[in-house]
Amino acid sequence: MKQIGFICLTVLTVIVAGAKHANINIFIVKESQLKLKFTGNEDITFVSIRTKQQGKRDRIYNLKSSKDDGVWEHVDSEANVKVGDIIHYQTVIKRKNVLKELKWKSVSLLPENALAPVRSLRKVTVFRDDFNTFDRSHYKIEITAAGGGNGEFQVYTPEHSNIYASHGFLYIKPTLTVDHPAFTESDLYNGQMDVPTVWGACTKAIHNGCHKEAYGNGQEILNPVMSGLIYTHAAIKYGRVNVRARIPRGDWLWPAIWLMPTNSVYGSWPRSGEIDVMEARGNRLMNTDTGLNRGIHQIASTLNWGPDPRHSAGRLTHKALQSTHGDWHKWHVFSLEWTEQHVICLVDDQEILRVNTPSEGFWKFGHFNGTNIWGSSLNAPFDQPFQLLLNVAVGGTKYFPDNLHYDTPKPWRNDSPHPMRDFWEKRNVWLPTWHGDNIAFLIDYVEMIQY
Repeated sequence: MKQIGFICLTVLTVIVAGAKHANINIFIVKESQLKLKFTGNEDITFVSIRTKQQGKRDRIYNLKSSKDDGVWEHVDSEANVKVGDIIHYQTVIKRKNVLKELKWKSVSLLPENALAPVRSLRKVTVFRDDFNTFDRSHYKIEITAAGGGNGEFQVYTPEHSNIYASHGFLYIKPTLTVDHPAFTESDLYNGQMDVPTVWGACTKAIHNGCHKEAYGNGQEILNPVMSGLIYTHAAIKYGRVNVRARIPRGDWLWPAIWLMPTNSVYGSWPRSGEIDVMEARGNRLMNTDTGLNRGIHQIASTLNWGPDPRHSAGRLTHKALQSTHGDWHKWHVFSLEWTEQHVICLVDDQEILRVNTPSEGFWKFGHFNGTNIWGSSLNAPFDQPFQLLLNVAVGGTKYFPDNLHYDTPKPWRNDSPHPMRDFWEKRNVWLPTWHGDNIAFLIDYVEMIQY
């Protein structure tokens, strides 16, 4: 059942130049009336909000303040709105006789009383990036051919062609390895990929991540695709993460928004946990026998946790959401709402996955044997600071099942001795689905709010 979470979903924190944080609330009052509320600095002298809603004319509201407390409000008694309506809006403020236009935002409407819990929360925006430029000092950039532990086909690089900012968006975009000057088609089959030599560093050595050799004689080849993965240096322990993004479309693309612990205090994966806010597959069609399309018409959220890789309990904390409006290759806000009591993953404020902290703790919830590696903390391992990750993987031997019905034949089997070679040699089939910037993971902004 689709649900809407009611905590902190229509409160958006914006940063006004030279001012403290301000809150913009847009919600429903008295059934179908629209209320707009702005709370900011007391020296703001004008607030206007322009709204857009599908099927309705644009409206401009000049908010009024009854006293000099920085609170501005307006109620539209003729708005005729309902819960779940999407409103796009832009705020204009005047401070010290200077007009400031804030970026367009979107909100899913909720009743006014749904916002009540928010006022008691102390929120601090730990990190926000609007990607007017890409400041690499704010991120760790993965550089490795390790394949992510899933036999993926990409090598993660710091190349500008794979990670860059343009027109206010971050692009994470896969490219072909043979388009890099260090590699030829012959190198894929018979050469070497010395990651530190080519890209100046290697961040992950497992699975020959720093040095790969083609097996030769028609066996496995070097990673045929380059792509990008970034981690924020910023981390939060409880709070909210918002990422406005457009996921890529193209065969065998695997975009993700996820969080990993800053320090693996409970041990290696999955002992210290993983929060997958959103994962998707870029294929237009990959149907189950029952006709469920698990391609780009589906997104999924998962918590991964357990004592070792063979006993990850992610299956207990996983849920997928089908699109009801075509596919997911459109602009959406993907969010994480994380407290001691729950972990909730959302898209446009619609709940994908809710995991309430088990009353007996995650160890008993997972029915694991032996000593509880997480001790007495009920929500461990999700009780430590986590960083935000963004990436586009390609292929792999675990994420694209062999037994689904694809619109173009899957080029490799997951048990193949040379899956990357099989994938590459069928590029005449999948490469035509990689159209321009459609294959890029576009990110408008990210924000991390600490509670």
